[in-house]
Amino acid sequence: MIEGPANSGVKRQVISYSRIALTDLTVNISKSAGKKELAAAWEEADIQSKWDASSWAKKLVRQQKRAKLTDFDRFKVMVARKQRSAIIAKKMQEMK
Repeated sequence: MIEGPANSGVKRQVISYSRIALTDLTVNISKSAGKKELAAAWEEADIQSKWDASSWAKKLVRQQKRAKLTDFDRFKVMVARKQRSAIIAKKMQEMK
């Protein structure tokens, strides 16, 4: 059985082991814990802030942000990368 926090939209459900990716974040609850007990343990262990600070969560946020870019936003990113590369190449030539 899995269940996410109230604001995640993940309701209590049975899920296959092959679809689970384990993390080091744990919450100590009883096997028959209800929603209120789970929510209290989640808050007590401060799991959400620990998850938000993890590199995995940051990567997911980056992917979501990138997926929402418009064509013009992607163009601006491309131009900025080219400018950055030109600056780095120029500095490297100066150092030689």
